[in-house]
Amino acid sequence: GDIEKRHGIILARSHPAKLYGVKTAETIGDAKKKCPDLVLVPPNHALYNECSKEFIDVLERFTPTVEQTSIDEAYCDMTGTMGLYGTPVAAANLIKDTIENELGFTVSVGVSNNKLLAKMASDLRKPNFVHTLFPEEIKDKMWPLPVSDLFYVGRSTTKKLLSLGIETIGDLANTDKQILNSH
Repeated sequence: GDIEKRHGIILARSHPAKLYGVKTAETIGDAKKKCPDLVLVPPNHALYNECSKEFIDVLERFTPTVEQTSIDEAYCDMTGTMGLYGTPVAAANLIKDTIENELGFTVSVGVSNNKLLAKMASDLRKPNFVHTLFPEEIKDKMWPLPVSDLFYVGRSTTKKLLSLGIETIGDLANTDKQILNSH
C-alpha cells in the first residue's frame, strides 16, 4: 500500500515489530499507531515470487508431496522418508538449514502428524526454528496460549470467546460444547 494515500496493509513483519504488537494483515495506519517509528519497506513481488519458487523447489527435493498454501508456506508429507533423512525432527532441521544455506533466508518448521498441528507448531517459536506439536503435546504446549493464537480464530471470534471468559486455548478445550454451540 501507499502510506501517503493512507491505505495498505502489513504484508510481513519483523520480530521487533511483533514486539510492538504489529500484526500481519492489519492496516498500515493501525500498525503506525502501535509503533510510530515503524520502518515500512515497499513490497517487491517479483523477488517474492522468485524466492517462493526456489523455496518450493528445495522442498520438492525432499518429498514429492508438497502442498503450497501461500507464497511462503507449504506442507510436506514426509511419510516414508525416515530411511533417507532420519526422524521427522532431523528431516525438518535438514530442510530448514538447506533453505537458509542455499537461499539465504530462514524458515520456521512445524512437525506433526497433521496439517493443523504442524501449522500451529511452526507458529510456536520463530524465527528459524523447528518445533513439534504432536497430539500428546497439545495440553502442555497449546493450552496455556491465548485463544487468539489458535489457527483460524480471528478477531471477532476472539472477542466473542473473551466475552465468555475463554482466554486460553485450554479454556476453550475445557468449555462445554453446548455452551459453545449456543453462542
